[in-house]
Amino acid sequence: MVTIAFVSTFSANARTYTWDKYDIAFDAPEGGYVPFGFFQDPSSAQINWDEMVMTLQHYIKNENTNKKNLEERLKSRAMGFNMYDTKLMKIKVKGFKCHALEGTMPDGTRCIISYLVSDKTSTVIEVVVIYLYGNQEVVEDIIKSFSEGNNKKPNDREKPKQKVQKKKDAEKEKQEIEKEKRRKNEKIYEC
Repeated sequence: MVTIAFVSTFSANARTYTWDKYDIAFDAPEGGYVPFGFFQDPSSAQINWDEMVMTLQHYIKNENTNKKNLEERLKSRAMGFNMYDTKLMKIKVKGFKCHALEGTMPDGTRCIISYLVSDKTSTVIEVVVIYLYGNQEVVEDIIKSFSEGNNKKPNDREKPKQKVQKKKDAEKEKQEIEKEKRRKNEKIYEC
């Protein structure tokens, strides 16, 4: 399920959305809502805005998760949508390898389909965004903002290790403290 949480903003009208089940977060415009009846499949989610619809699908990496197969899958999805004027595009997403395709839907709206393959885990996220012409930069910024592993609980974090003082270091420190005390107790005579 996508949990909508106001965590931080990167501009005046942006919000960080989190998909808690898969520990995924992304920044997107405020005002998005999740349709109530959408969660028939727990590995998918959808967020709707007035001028945009984004659908997320979670997959697990396997031996066929490579550049060639993902690009073929992108072309197949575009054909399934009857998209035209399609072209592969490059979007850099920190922590993911991104394979993306953009094109025009039969009704004239634009669409970007992308696969985000995690560098850290076996997660693959399919992001499909259908939007009105002129919002391409916003959509690319949403895809660039995807991150994984943001929702760690305090117990999941690595605990800091306590530094253990060595005996010789302790003796040296003790000597310096005693030396400093003697220096303070000495009387200073001026000539």
